[in-house]
Amino acid sequence: MTLSIPMIIRVRSLSVALGWLLVTACGEAAFADTIYKSTDAEGNVVYSDRPATANAQPTDIKVDRPDPKEVARNVRDQQILEAEDLQRKNQQSAAERKAAQVEHEKQVQCEAARNRYYILKDARRLFERDADGNRVYYSDVDANAKREEARQVMAAVCGT
Repeated sequence: MTLSIPMIIRVRSLSVALGWLLVTACGEAAFADTIYKSTDAEGNVVYSDRPATANAQPTDIKVDRPDPKEVARNVRDQQILEAEDLQRKNQQSAAERKAAQVEHEKQVQCEAARNRYYILKDARRLFERDADGNRVYYSDVDANAKREEARQVMAAVCGT
């Protein structure tokens, strides 16, 4: 599963909101352990609950408790974003199904037009039935006109 940038941001936002909820729920007990500050080989500052190097110094970190109203607002906002994302995905899925259905119908029409053209092209003599059900044959000029008409319909429907 690949994550898009907005999805990653939302996942991180959700993680932050859940983290703040955890901090709020745990209270002061979450900050009772010692935090060590050190610098890695690339010069990045690293904070950890275990000393990463021998020269890692214990550090006091002050963390303000989050406002419960702000946490609740963030959670609501996250739920709204997730609902909007789900709605967008449903709309996109419906549009893709509709496009697939239209493409299928186009293929069926193309196949029917192609079959009609080949039937007329391969027939020696073309005819139509009159009101009594008798065959009335086309002249060669009329038959060729019918074949050309079927070819043009096939070309228009199939795009070839």
